[in-house]
Amino acid sequence: MSMFDLADLLAAVRSPSAIGFFIYALLLSGSYRVTLPVYLKFKRRKEGYGTIFNSYTGEPIDLARIRLVDAHGIPMATAVTDRYGHYRLIVSPGEYQLDVAKEGYTFPSVFLQKAERSATYDNIIPSSRIRIKDHGIMTKNIPIDPVHPQHRWSRVFRRWVVLNENTQLLVAWLSPFAALLFPAVVPMTLIARIFTWIVALLYSGAMARRFITFKPGRGAYGTVTDVRSNAPLDRVIVRLFDSKYNRHLQTLTTSEKGRYAFLVNAGSYYILMNKDGYKTVRLNFPNIPNDTYPLATDVKMKRILGE
Repeated sequence: MSMFDLADLLAAVRSPSAIGFFIYALLLSGSYRVTLPVYLKFKRRKEGYGTIFNSYTGEPIDLARIRLVDAHGIPMATAVTDRYGHYRLIVSPGEYQLDVAKEGYTFPSVFLQKAERSATYDNIIPSSRIRIKDHGIMTKNIPIDPVHPQHRWSRVFRRWVVLNENTQLLVAWLSPFAALLFPAVVPMTLIARIFTWIVALLYSGAMARRFITFKPGRGAYGTVTDVRSNAPLDRVIVRLFDSKYNRHLQTLTTSEKGRYAFLVNAGSYYILMNKDGYKTVRLNFPNIPNDTYPLATDVKMKRILGE
């Protein structure tokens, strides 16, 4: 490359249009990143799973083992995370000791030891003590610290660059319109305008994809209510059966809020619900496709006439 060509290239890179384009692309990249937590919260609202993640980078951790141990040191529930860092545990209400193990990581997190949220996850529990208040599947997100953490500036960003939920929602809705409006109204060279339009369309498409492809998962618990009053029914006896062998597997009673939940593997099941003064309810689940599947759905029970 000749000196003349190099000078032209440097002049083009230093031009206001080029500098503006890079700042514009950087702002869009930043807005896409900082609006991720509210999207993940919205997406996980009914997913019925928790995530174990790297406290510094926010990356989910696969094949991490998690256990809940009672006051007598007896393991009450155990699970291993999948490739997305997801786990599901179901236990009765009470206080438990939480144990998480993964080679190259330590728990509880020191980096997020007093935090209720990180730049990627909310509803986190960095401590080793947990209190389960109601029936359902544990959906807490658990940070674990890498033995060899990243650069300190990465730590600062991941921990502190977090917008509140309302601000994230506002940015998520308005930024695609702002991205498309910018190249239409701001003076710039033709080549800069073309690249700016390309970036704007890519960003808007990525944001649109978040909303279009969103599919909420199954709830973490089911709720049993009275069909007329819609009031939650507590102390409903809920029994789980294996349909293939007609074998009773588990029994529980609904909580004060009428909640219940089962965690099952692939197979065929049915549930019977009984409560004095109400008609018995049977729910059939003939084809559960996956293991660690949250078997719970909302149910309305009818009173027996004359009761």
